[in-house]
Amino acid sequence: MTHISQTVRQDQRLIMSFAMKRAFAVLQMPLPELSEWLQNELEQNPVLEVMLPSSTPDLSFVSKQDSLYEYLEKEIALHFRTDDEKKIALFIAGSLDSKGFLTLSDKEICDMLGIDQVTLTAVMNQFHQIEPIGLGARSAQEALLLQLLQKGQQKTRLYKLVHKYFDDLLHNRLQVIAKAMHLSVPIVKEMIQKELKKLDPFPGHQFNHEITQVIVPDLTIEKEGDMWKVEVYGEGLPQFHLHPRYLDNLEQEKMAKDELEFVRRHLASGKWLVRTLERRKKILTDIGTYLLKKQWDFLEGITGAPLPLTRKEVATALGISESTVTRAITHKYVTTPRGLIPLAAFFSHAIQTQSGAISNQDTKNLLHKLVQNENKKSPLSDEALSEALNSQGIPCARRTVAKYRKELKIGSKHHRKEWN
Repeated sequence: MTHISQTVRQDQRLIMSFAMKRAFAVLQMPLPELSEWLQNELEQNPVLEVMLPSSTPDLSFVSKQDSLYEYLEKEIALHFRTDDEKKIALFIAGSLDSKGFLTLSDKEICDMLGIDQVTLTAVMNQFHQIEPIGLGARSAQEALLLQLLQKGQQKTRLYKLVHKYFDDLLHNRLQVIAKAMHLSVPIVKEMIQKELKKLDPFPGHQFNHEITQVIVPDLTIEKEGDMWKVEVYGEGLPQFHLHPRYLDNLEQEKMAKDELEFVRRHLASGKWLVRTLERRKKILTDIGTYLLKKQWDFLEGITGAPLPLTRKEVATALGISESTVTRAITHKYVTTPRGLIPLAAFFSHAIQTQSGAISNQDTKNLLHKLVQNENKKSPLSDEALSEALNSQGIPCARRTVAKYRKELKIGSKHHRKEWN
């Protein structure tokens, strides 16, 4: 008897464990995934009757524009006459990277296609006439030179600058360029800002149209008049209720034993579904309400970045586990007066300072300001930036400064220096 009761308890624990795993999976699903999963669950449960929602959000995809290769297919048909030329040109088109640069050498192309250099050069020259000019170049420098050639500017100072001093240009060595070209630094700056910036060093970038799914928020934190409200976004989710026919038959016991067991099993599944969705809604609502309380200044636009919050802090305040908070915010967005924000963005890692906690985003903002206000002729090193942050009570190691600087796309001290 003891053995049987232990087996029953083990089975119950297994069933409970499986149900909990499913519930956690539902909690982690963003709205589009939840909608698809729920539709599948309803199709498999005859006890549940689906009601069409009053409105359905757009969960479709953004329209897809021509890829670079698709565009070039059309252009090649117009620019080349013979089938052999078109085949070579299509091979070149298929060998371009996302920037529009050719990834193979002339020798590799000739060997692969069994053609000579003269034939390839003739096709390449024609290929380089396709707009946007620069497609098929092997570098940003070559793309810029092709554009200047097409404009008939091969004898200009700008062509000379790109052709001979491109490396100095990349490293902002304006004084070196000015001296070599017998120009003043202001004239070099003007040439770069007014002429060079009109050209496109990466002509393939404009074709990088990926299929992007429309983001549907799971939560809204909105202000109506003087009142704030937090709501879980559920528009478009399939609505359902227990099928009246099955309930009537169940109450009146008009079913055979096997059918009765079938209905009871699916009814239990339906009730679990309702409880799980209600729990998901409550957890998201509680998190949204807590965020409103803690991030009020940010949501009102008083501060530029959210306060640093940890999952542990929120979990303790709401009486749930840290892993539950993690699942609840994963891959989900919230609509706020500050725009559409990933929920995870409110959970920035915090740096402890003498006066409290500061988020890594705030640290990055301060770092950016330090670089903006530095002496461009003698920019600050990572060590100096670290010391400057430490002097403001924000402990930040040199390695962390280097990491944040790269994330902010700020060049090194050497690259930021103005040579004049």
